[in-house]
Amino acid sequence: MIDLREFVRPGDTVAWGQAGGEPRALIGALLAQAPGLGVVTAFVGMTFDDRLAAAPGVTLRSYGALGVLAGGPVQVLRCHMSSLPGLIRSGRQPVDVAFCQVSPADVDGFHGLGVSVDYLMAAVGAARVVLAEVDPRVPVTHGPGRVHGSVFAATVATDRGPTPVPDRPVGEIEARIAAHVAALVPDGAVLQLGVGGLATAIAGALRAHRGLRVHSGLVGDWLVDLDASGALVTGDGPPAVVAGTALGTDRLYRYLDGNPRVEMRPVEQVHPATVTAALPRFAAVNQALQVDLDGQVGAESVAGRYLGAVGGQVDFLRGAAASIGGVGIVALPSVTTRGASRIVERLDGPVTTSAADVGWVVTEHGAVDLRGLSRSERARAVRTVADPSHRPRLGDVVSTRRLTSAIT
Repeated sequence: MIDLREFVRPGDTVAWGQAGGEPRALIGALLAQAPGLGVVTAFVGMTFDDRLAAAPGVTLRSYGALGVLAGGPVQVLRCHMSSLPGLIRSGRQPVDVAFCQVSPADVDGFHGLGVSVDYLMAAVGAARVVLAEVDPRVPVTHGPGRVHGSVFAATVATDRGPTPVPDRPVGEIEARIAAHVAALVPDGAVLQLGVGGLATAIAGALRAHRGLRVHSGLVGDWLVDLDASGALVTGDGPPAVVAGTALGTDRLYRYLDGNPRVEMRPVEQVHPATVTAALPRFAAVNQALQVDLDGQVGAESVAGRYLGAVGGQVDFLRGAAASIGGVGIVALPSVTTRGASRIVERLDGPVTTSAADVGWVVTEHGAVDLRGLSRSERARAVRTVADPSHRPRLGDVVSTRRLTSAIT
């Protein structure tokens, strides 16, 4: 095990790649040696390392509460993903030490960042010290995510490969939502989609489409099947797939390895609305915890419990709104697993996406286009995609609002 006392100082912030690209040996060393390192903060993205659910001696900080951090003790930096590299470079989000998982060096001495390029490139550039976990099972991916070996203060050899996390199975509700979403996405669209059971269902519903490209902050195993179905564009031109991070199983990681149709790029080339607005027919599909009757979206917390992130939702929805032929979609089941409505009068947490940035809202009960609607029209439209058992209460709210508006 590497001795981190040579590299990590008291008060340092240590950051590393997220999702499939977590350097688990270096993380293990940090957690094991934390008591002897002084006060240390770890900046963690989406993580599925169970050891971080409780990390004594390390303060956890993140741009959200994703994976095992959901509902746990994490300091959340509320920011758009597009702004995170700038915060890191400016020092407003310090990164003193960067851990990265990389492929072995090529003939020119460069290592690839594999499946986690996104904000990691900014972290590597800003850090005082960079430590690398060199793993022959890390996919060699195309794109600018390369770091010369001379940058590393030290390396450790591992043979674990990217973190394997299978998508959740697709259920009936996810399949119904996916059918509504697929009907809104035209052939030839550029698709943004995340991971999880709903993302898998939506990708499955798009397999009969043709000429699609993918431009997404995060991709999962669904990408392999979407390409195998013939839905993705072929021939010359821009890459069929542009992504910042990948999370899936060995199927996905083998697909990415050496694939010239895929480029892994940093946040600055993936998330900003100025980038995606230039993509014709950009279809941004984002998930939510709640949507209220004004069309506002909560994707971060409910009742004080942090469960998500701002992430790239606003970035992508604004890009879709400005894209020629673009479509911005917020998709969610109408109720929680306990039967509580996720279509609500008022959000139970902070507003992640304002009403003005929301185009379509989709549940298993249908899809509604909120663009160009007044406040009362939006409320009536959103009510139609709520679970039928909850509509009477929401209907009373709409009626009360109309009466109040008339009086005032």
